[in-house]
Amino acid sequence: MLNLNQALPRTIALQGHSAESMFNISDSDTGPNIHSDANSHKHDGLRGVLARIGCGQVLLRRGRVVELSPAGRAILERESRANASQETLYGAVKELVHRAGARFPAGSTSWLATSTKEGFTALVNQVANAWSDETIALILFDLDAHPEPSPRTLQRLFGFTTAETQLAIELARGNNLIDIARARRLSRTTVRSQLASLFVKTQTRRQADLIALLGRLAVLP
Repeated sequence: MLNLNQALPRTIALQGHSAESMFNISDSDTGPNIHSDANSHKHDGLRGVLARIGCGQVLLRRGRVVELSPAGRAILERESRANASQETLYGAVKELVHRAGARFPAGSTSWLATSTKEGFTALVNQVANAWSDETIALILFDLDAHPEPSPRTLQRLFGFTTAETQLAIELARGNNLIDIARARRLSRTTVRSQLASLFVKTQTRRQADLIALLGRLAVLP
C-alpha cells in the first residue's frame, strides 16, 4: 500500500524491470537498455501518442519512483512548482494520491485524472493484482493538456503544407488566431487564408469543429 506518511526520498531511483511491461517506455538514459530495436521503436511511438493526449505514466516501488515517462515527469514537475511544500517528484505523487482520496495497493494499476490548475485529482479506474511484485503503476491523465496531433499525420491525411501544419498545431494547443499571427509575424489576412484552407481540406466549417478533429487525431502515431 502506498504509505502517505513515509519520508520523501531525496532522489529518484530508476531501475530496469521486465521488458514485457507496457510502462517500460521511459527515456533511454534513465536505465539499462533492455529492448530490441523493434521494441524500442514501438515504445517510442506509444510514448509519443500518450504524451500528445496528455497521458503520463509513473511506476512506484517501495516508496520510490522507479520509472517515469516524459509526460509523467512534466505533470509531476508542474505539480511540484504549484505546491512548494512538495520538494521531490515523489512528493508530487503523494499530493496527487492525497487529493484522489483513494487507496493504491501494491501490485495495482490506477488511472488518475488530474488538473494542476484546479487542484483536482480523481481516481477513474483501478486494477488490483496487475503486477506480480510490489509495483504500483499510476497512469496520469492531464486535464490541463491540449491534445495535439503529429505533424506528419496531418500532412499524410490532409496534404497540409508546412505553414498549414504549424497553424493546425497552434490551434490544437489552444492559441488564438491573433496570437498565432503575431508570433509567426504574419498578417491576420494570411492566417485567416490558411485557416480557410484547413477547413476545406478537413471538410470542417467551424474552428471548434476543426480543433475537436485535431484532438481526436492525437491518438494516431
